[in-house]
Amino acid sequence: MKEITKLATVALVFGTSTLFASSSDYALTTKYKLFNDMKLAQKQQALIVSMNQSLDLKVIDIKTLKKSKEKFSKVLLGLTTGNRDYKLKGTSIPQIKSKLSEVQTLWNKELKVLSHVESNKADKQKAIAGLNTLMIKMSEAVSMYNKSYKRYKQNSMLSSIVNRHLGTKPALALNNIR
Repeated sequence: MKEITKLATVALVFGTSTLFASSSDYALTTKYKLFNDMKLAQKQQALIVSMNQSLDLKVIDIKTLKKSKEKFSKVLLGLTTGNRDYKLKGTSIPQIKSKLSEVQTLWNKELKVLSHVESNKADKQKAIAGLNTLMIKMSEAVSMYNKSYKRYKQNSMLSSIVNRHLGTKPALALNNIR
């Protein structure tokens, strides 16, 4: 069990590394419309780890598990369709939308297993295995958000260079990016 938690934590750190590396680019982060969605997708990974840890205890932490399940469900739906409470825009990028659909399918199956986990120890192991699969798919979605942000950043930088060369006013203040 501890090895699974370590694996999930490594995936979480890997998925968030691009965000931390680029969070100093204020002009870009404020203009990229899916930046908050990207951050909350990364936090979804932390919720999966939290649920996994709740199940990994001798006595299952039902309260934490329930809160994590509710938040995960709301944010997952918001990543696809938007959610005002979480300030989620929802994505229209087909690859990300498709991956989130895969995550939603896995999550629906996992919810059924998690609902029976209190009474059946076998379901506990099945739930942990399902959360690990869910973590892999969520990490893939986070990676897609990161790639989208990198493309946005590259396009913005290129646009700034072209505009400077043409003598027009740059769209973003990118002269501080190193």
